[in-house]
Amino acid sequence: MHLTSQTDYALRLVIYLGALSPQKRTIAQIADQLQISRTHLMKIVNRLTNAQILHSVRGKNGGVAINPNAYSITIAEIVGYTEPNFAIVECLNKEECSCVFAGYCSLTSFFTDAKAVFIEHLRTKTLGDVIKENSVLPPSLN
Repeated sequence: MHLTSQTDYALRLVIYLGALSPQKRTIAQIADQLQISRTHLMKIVNRLTNAQILHSVRGKNGGVAINPNAYSITIAEIVGYTEPNFAIVECLNKEECSCVFAGYCSLTSFFTDAKAVFIEHLRTKTLGDVIKENSVLPPSLN
């Protein structure tokens, strides 16, 4: 299994903001602290704000914070927002599959089942669980 950097950064972001909750941080502050490009971070913040996981306020006193109503969202849901086409192997993405074995290979069902088990496991933890388990920030982030 391999998650994209967008998902990795999104999970880091929600852990970071969860540990700071209810405080807000600007994109610049977050990018600096988490060492993520601002452009990449803005896309992630936009996606998670649209999913109502984050709350974003523009302007002089603006910033980004965890939406207090998002603590019950599962990690699987967050991965779903950041990995809209979570194809572990090319044949699971039927629109972009160029494999000559497509439709004739038993590995397709094997990987489909593995993906289902992986996602089901991610459904066992909520954002609240992860934030609670990571409530102390590393010294470099304080």
